[in-house]
Amino acid sequence: MNLDLQTIKNTAMWALIGIAVIGIVLAIIIKKIVGKIIILVLAALIVFFGWQQRSKVVDFGNHLQTSACKSHPTFFGIDVTYPGCPTN
Repeated sequence: MNLDLQTIKNTAMWALIGIAVIGIVLAIIIKKIVGKIIILVLAALIVFFGWQQRSKVVDFGNHLQTSACKSHPTFFGIDVTYPGCPTN
């Protein structure tokens, strides 16, 4: 099989254009996938820390009778008070 110079020039040009198009399409697809993964991780972190703070406040509320309102928990740095307890 013999290829002449003109065929190689044309074929190589179209092959490189095809590779460039495939590369651009893959970059766009990967960017969207990575963006979604980052958003999912951030959402999971927010849920985790929110649930952790909620548990802290609920635990304090459950033990409110024994603690006699001596201390107040915080929810992301904000003091939480309960009904029947005096505020500071």
